Amino acid sequence: MALSDTALVTLVEAKSHLRIDAAAELHVSAEFVGVGDGTDVTFDLDHTPIDGSLRLYVDNVLQVETTDYSISTATITFVTAPVLNKGITANYDYTAGDDTFEAYEDDLLESLIEAATKKAEEYTGRTFIQRSITEYHRGDGYKALRLYWQPVDSVTSVVIEISEAIGTGDGSTVAFILGETPTASSLNLYVDAVSQIVTTDYTISGATITFVSVPSDGADITAKYTHTIKPINEYTWRLPVGRLESTEWLSGRTYKIVYVAGYASTRAATQTLVPNVVSAVLLILSNLYENRTDELKSENIAGVGSISYGLPSKAADLPSKAADLLNPLRTNLLC
Repeated sequence: MALSDTALVTLVEAKSHLRIDAAAELHVSAEFVGVGDGTDVTFDLDHTPIDGSLRLYVDNVLQVETTDYSISTATITFVTAPVLNKGITANYDYTAGDDTFEAYEDDLLESLIEAATKKAEEYTGRTFIQRSITEYHRGDGYKALRLYWQPVDSVTSVVIEISEAIGTGDGSTVAFILGETPTASSLNLYVDAVSQIVTTDYTISGATITFVSVPSDGADITAKYTHTIKPINEYTWRLPVGRLESTEWLSGRTYKIVYVAGYASTRAATQTLVPNVVSAVLLILSNLYENRTDELKSENIAGVGSISYGLPSKAADLPSKAADLLNPLRTNLLC
């Protein structure tokens, strides 16, 4: 898998925190490279070693790079040809391909990074890297509506979700009036629960629907659509506390609100603005990683098999040090 744009830390940062080598995926022990014949000086390894990881032996004697040999990609060149019948072996690390078990470990870490980011966001009620959020709210008759996530950067749209019966066919009437003017392209119109197609079955002007063919006598005509209450620039909202203000949010009405929340649009910029959150996410990640058989109910690895743990979920609690780092944001949210 690949990390989403809203994951707060990278795979390399996670591995560094967990003290897992970010490059070394597989280790080769005692690879048989060849046998000296007193003439040949070049030998090929099965893989290209990661810089600094190669340990090369001739007849079990460790060789020194530059003094005894040089290496280019996977090819070893000895300064002096190994003696006849002396075995050559090598230990080293190399980067795994996508089809290896170790690549699955990267997938696991990336999943845990996503989970740790989500857990920190849920705990604080904040989004870290900016993204568009769609929410539905029931009106309560008050002026201020509280959005679920902070900090709010901008509001994209606010509409009412409407579902209404607009009339019954009488065999002659073709024009029917909606309760509100639909937002562009939002109307879904039905006659006896059969969806109608704009232009083919009807036209619309403002709130007036005109059928191409007369609905049959007794046919139920219903509609679902959204209605834009007023231009978005007429709203006032208090960005730091995530409140959207209007004259009033009518009781019983359902409002669909699309807005952008988060500290910055990129991971790097967000990390600079909330460094404590980065530390908290890494702590949560390490807790999930180290206790993953306590947190995960089962795992399935292609080509390896599956296992069910069936253990209680104790690792789900937020680590205390992570909570300490996140509490200032959470406290500000609750004020």
